[in-house]
Order: sequence, then structure tokens, then C-alpha cells
Amino acid sequence: MKEIRQKKYNLLQNIVYVYNGVARHKPYLIVLLALSIICVAGNKFIWLFLSKYVIEYIDQGMQSFELIKMVVTLTIIGMLFIIGQTIVNCWKEPAAYYIRPMFMLERNKKYFLMNYEGLEHKEVLDSLQKSINSTQWPQNGVEGLIRNTIIGGNDVFTCITAMVILSFSSPIMIAFVLIFGLISYISIDKASKNEKRLTKDEVTYDSRKQTYFLKVCRDFSYGKDIRLFGAKGKLLETQSKLNKTIHSKVCKARNYWIKSGVFVNTLEMLREGIMYVYLVYLILRGELGIAEFTLYIGCVRNFAQTFQNLIKVYSDMRQCSREVNDFRTFDEYCDIQNELGIDVPKAEKYCIRFENVSFKYPSSDHYALRNFSFVIDQGMKLAVVGLNGAGKTTFVKLMLRLYEPTEGAIYLNDVDISTIDRKKYFSLYAPVFQDLECFAFTLAENVSLEVEKRIDKKRAEECLRKAGLGDRLDEWKNGIETNIQKVLYNDGIILSGGEKQKMGVARALYKKAFFLILDEPTAALDAMAESKMYQEFDELVKGKTSVYISHRLASTRFCDIIAVFKGGKLIETGSHDELMNKSGEYAKMYEMQAHYYSENVSLS
Repeated sequence: MKEIRQKKYNLLQNIVYVYNGVARHKPYLIVLLALSIICVAGNKFIWLFLSKYVIEYIDQGMQSFELIKMVVTLTIIGMLFIIGQTIVNCWKEPAAYYIRPMFMLERNKKYFLMNYEGLEHKEVLDSLQKSINSTQWPQNGVEGLIRNTIIGGNDVFTCITAMVILSFSSPIMIAFVLIFGLISYISIDKASKNEKRLTKDEVTYDSRKQTYFLKVCRDFSYGKDIRLFGAKGKLLETQSKLNKTIHSKVCKARNYWIKSGVFVNTLEMLREGIMYVYLVYLILRGELGIAEFTLYIGCVRNFAQTFQNLIKVYSDMRQCSREVNDFRTFDEYCDIQNELGIDVPKAEKYCIRFENVSFKYPSSDHYALRNFSFVIDQGMKLAVVGLNGAGKTTFVKLMLRLYEPTEGAIYLNDVDISTIDRKKYFSLYAPVFQDLECFAFTLAENVSLEVEKRIDKKRAEECLRKAGLGDRLDEWKNGIETNIQKVLYNDGIILSGGEKQKMGVARALYKKAFFLILDEPTAALDAMAESKMYQEFDELVKGKTSVYISHRLASTRFCDIIAVFKGGKLIETGSHDELMNKSGEYAKMYEMQAHYYSENVSLS
């Protein structure tokens, strides 16, 4: 597995990255940003100029009609700015909110194609959790950066406008506000960095554990065990400990913000006092009139408050940028994992060849499979048997390319499968796993697992009937449109263990793949039902390459070759009769289990 390297892009690079996403999904948000800048700045300064002109008109003794005309004109302009800002806010909120789930969808698209083996590495899962954190809330990460750039853009334009106005009479105030603001920024940024370190980075693993246990408590499949075995206390205790750990980090982060807040507010009060003293001094010297004083005092306050807010926004943007780095770290790791390979070689027949393949799981020194060599020819019916932990499932996952060999290589015909595009390679296989999952979709969607417009509902129904669910399908009033699971639908049905496996078989038949694999799909069935299901499945897949994996031996009699695994090694191969004549490991296993399959079931 390739190492995950934390990305450290600067703020500008991350703004460009996020707004490239904005341009892809909601480009009008960029126009709204420009309009927001104009409306916010205009709305802040129009009333300052109104106060200045009113005082000047009164001092100069101008006619009331001219004064009223000027007030009405500036008021209308101010109202237009307010209306414009209201409209912009109404449109930018849903647009900014829309971008975040689109980034999540883009991540999930890559995540679904990344190397499955990576999901067993703590570093990968922690990186995924950080990526999830960066898109979890509107104020964080991707959406937080969008929102803060809009606010920051408004503040920058407001500050520039104020600096232009102040430059005509009191440029010293500009430098004064900037110096105080920069000192405040240092304090705020330090608190922000400590907050991310304490509440994001240092609790990533604990947050992932917390999410897992919350999911367990909500998952129906855990409900019976929790109640009958009294697991409530253990679950609640575990969550309580996690909550306390995370809460202690949050409290430490809050303490940094308290210190920063006291310091910044003290600076702000000091700045306000000095500002008033300086402007009063200019009036006493006759360098400012009352009208100019009204304009400049408001202008300085706008500038100081806006610049102070800009400092906070800039710190928030840097915080969001660090979280966007987390998103990009996982995103680019997925890109590396999903690097496109070559097409599947075109051929009338395909065979799979293992050459000296060994594999061990992450953080393990023990090989789950060792020096394994084997060939699966086109049309072969292969039974892979052995006790639990013998290496059977590892063999299947290597063949499916869910894992990459630690040593050795696997070939499709004469092409190393590691060079083939992963998605195209997956299209060759239709597996039925032991832990088969049903989604909260309709039966047709569960069988096809395709988007609505591409589903062949007639074929989906045919596959369900071939798999043995015809009688149940006739009982369900909505037929192929019956909803699965009650988690989303009141009328949803819950499939039994056997029915789940039959639906899995229907799913495999629907795919029309070259290789069909049953990886212990009958564990939920009794031995007689298992034997019957294997025989029915064998009839359905005639002519296709099929692999049957089990620690029980119902699948072996009708297979061409039986591969016996023990301790991560292939110890025997041959037909049923050949292996029985050897009186080896297979013969012992079969003799121990033979009585399970003797009740009116023919295995020939």
C-alpha cells in the first residue's frame, strides 16, 4: 500500500481549488460574490456620506428642498444596496450549501474505486475521517472556505474604500488600525491552530470510534444482541469515555480562545480610545470640521471593525484551508489508487493464473497465503475448501483484486492483473459473498445495482425466478418494485438469510460476468438446503467459470477440481474421487461431514 502524505497547499491554492468546484457546479455563485462585495460596501458608506452632507447643508444654510432631495436620493440608493444584498444572500446560501455535497459525491466516487485493502489500514481510515470532517458542516472545510471568501471579499473591498477616504485627511489612522489588527491576527491564528490540533487532528481516531458506536446503536442488525445479552451498559460506557476524551480537548481549545478573546478585545478598546483622541485633536486644531469629523469617525470605525473582522475571517479561512488540505490529501491518495490501467485483453476465453503468490494482512507478520500457484481455466468448476482461517477468502479477494499480492503475481491470460484498469477488471466477476448486503432500494434495483434508466426489469425478474424467489415474488403485491428494508419504507420487506442469498445469486446472474464466485454464501443455511442450493446454482451457470468457496463440502461433488487449503497453503488438488482415494485432509473432512448430506439428497 502506498503511503499517505499530508498535503500542505497554501490558502490561495485551496481557494482556487474550491472555486474550480464552484465553477463546475454553481458558476453563478462567483457572480453573486462580486455583487455582494458592491452591495455590502455601498450599504456601509452611503449612510456616512448622508450624515456628512446633511450637516454641510445645514451649516451652509441651503434650502430645505435641496436637502430633502439629497436625502431622498441617497436613501433610495441605500435601499437598492440593501435589496441587492438581500437577494444575493437568498441565492448564495443554497448555492454554497449545494457545493459541499457535490464535493462529497466526488470523493465517494473515487472512494468506491480505491483499493479495498486500504480500508483495513488505520492511516487510510484516519485520513478518510479527516476528509469527512472537512465536508461535514457548513462552517468547516470546503463550504466554510466558500462562505468565508464571500465575507472576506466584502471586508477587503470595504477596507480599501475606507482607506481611500481616510488617505485624504488622516493616513496615520490607516497605519494605526493595520498595526493593531495584525497584532490581533497573531493571537487569533494561534488559537485557531490549537483548535484544529486539539479538536480535529488529535481526536481523529476517537471521532471515528464514536461514529462507529453511534452507528451500532442505530443499526437494527445489532438490536437483538444488545437487548438479549445486555450490551447496553458496555456500549454506553464506551461512548461516555469517548465523549469525555473529545470534550476535554474541546475545553482546552476553548481556553485558548478565551485568552485570545480577552487580549483582542482589550486591544480593540485601546484602539477606539486612541482613535477618538486623535480625531478630537484634529478638530481642536481646526483641521477637521464637524461634517468631516462625522464622516471620518464613522469611516475609521467602519475600517477598524471591518479590518478586525477581516482578521478573524482570514484566520477562519486558514483553518478551513487546513481542512481542505485534509480533503485533498485523501482525494489525491484515491487518485493514486485509482490510476487508470490498460483495458481487459480481448479474448474468447479467460484463465486466471497465480504464480508464487503470498499475502499478509496489514500490521501482521503472519502470511495468510504462502507461495500459492494455481491455474483456473475457462469453464472450470472449482471448489475451494478448508477450515476457517485456511486462506480461502484471501485467495478469492486476491483473485478479485480487492487485495494486491505481497509477493508474486496474478495473471489474466498472460497479463498481470495489477496493470489492468480496476473498474474494467471488476466487470469480469459476479461474486456472491457470505455477508451479502441488501440496500434500501427496490428488488429490481437490488438485483441490477444500476441507475434507474439502465435497469432491465424484465431480466431482473427472470434472474430472481431462476434463483428460486419466484414464489415469494408472486406473493409481494408490488412484485419487482417491492421495497427492501424498513429503515426507509413502512412497507419494506425484510429478507431471510436464505432469501438474501438467493437475491445474491440473482444479482450474479444479472451481471452476465465471465467468472461466477460463491464465497461461503450458504453459511446461513442448513446442510441440506446448502447442498440443494449449490446443485441449483450449478445448473444455472453451466458453461461459465465458477468458483465455490466453503468450509463445508456440499459444493465439491459436482466440481471439476477441488483445492484444499490449510494454514494459508494449498495442500491438495484433484477431483472428489481422486482426493477420497488419497485418504488425506479432504477425505477426513468429507467423512466428518458426509452424514449431513445423506438425507434424500443425491450428490451425483
